[in-house]
Amino acid sequence: MKLDFDVLVIGSGPAGMTAAIYLKQADRNVAIIDGNAPGGQLNRINSIENYSGFSKISGPELAFNMFNQLQDNKVDYKYGKVQEIKKESDYFIVSTEKEIFSVKAVIIATGRNPKELGLENEKQLLGRGISFCAICDGSLYRNKKIALVGNSKETLEEALYLTNLVSELLIVIKEEELIECDLKDKIINNSKIKVINNSIITKLNSEDKKLSSIIIKNIKTNQSEEIELSALFEYNGYQPNTEFIDCLKNNGYIVVNQQMRTNIKGIFACGDVIDKEVYQVSTAVAEGAIAGLQASKYID
Repeated sequence: MKLDFDVLVIGSGPAGMTAAIYLKQADRNVAIIDGNAPGGQLNRINSIENYSGFSKISGPELAFNMFNQLQDNKVDYKYGKVQEIKKESDYFIVSTEKEIFSVKAVIIATGRNPKELGLENEKQLLGRGISFCAICDGSLYRNKKIALVGNSKETLEEALYLTNLVSELLIVIKEEELIECDLKDKIINNSKIKVINNSIITKLNSEDKKLSSIIIKNIKTNQSEEIELSALFEYNGYQPNTEFIDCLKNNGYIVVNQQMRTNIKGIFACGDVIDKEVYQVSTAVAEGAIAGLQASKYID
């Protein structure tokens, strides 16, 4: 069988680009494929202030720097959306809507997408008051009034984190009460937090191209209220991009070991697509490095 590459990296976020760079520097014939712009979720982050080496950098700028490094290392970059991966003998056949590749190993770094609320202006306000990451963007709203939407343990964890930064915090939930967990009492007893239950957000208002207020509707009374604030953090859940691969998963996230190996020999995964505790640029880069090195060892 004619091989196109030693390794094909699927996904061009921080994890995927890092894995490809490590493989190229190990003198492997590697290509990276993605149907979107390089950088993944970095392109949705207005400002990053917790990535080592940069006091402050925008997500798109960091993505551009990583992509330039990819090009400096002469990594082949392919555009396309992977539809299927099949194993044939000791090789893998990776199919997109236009091309088919045969490779020795595969690294999946397709990340995950936040589930949006589906409101008008939502996409335009990303990075301008709308955020999906408290750790990434919380410091931008010091001493401001903000809101969170969602009712999960992750939402409550982020709420408690944000209370160290903001002056006032609203949690908007469509349920009658907050989710039962060990953080519930801490939320209820925190003087900075107000829970607005039985409610949904129906509209986002902007001023100078930035979020200025939200319209909240009580689903029991049908009454609406406008609330002025500086930011809305959405925790409507995430959807990992794993529909094209049949491997061991947990809630859609790929399960890997410490070497970033999946349960399919020769397939590795890294970044936000895997089942883990912390979803940050720094962890994605670290996992990409491990996946690249382990894939290189696998080929040996």
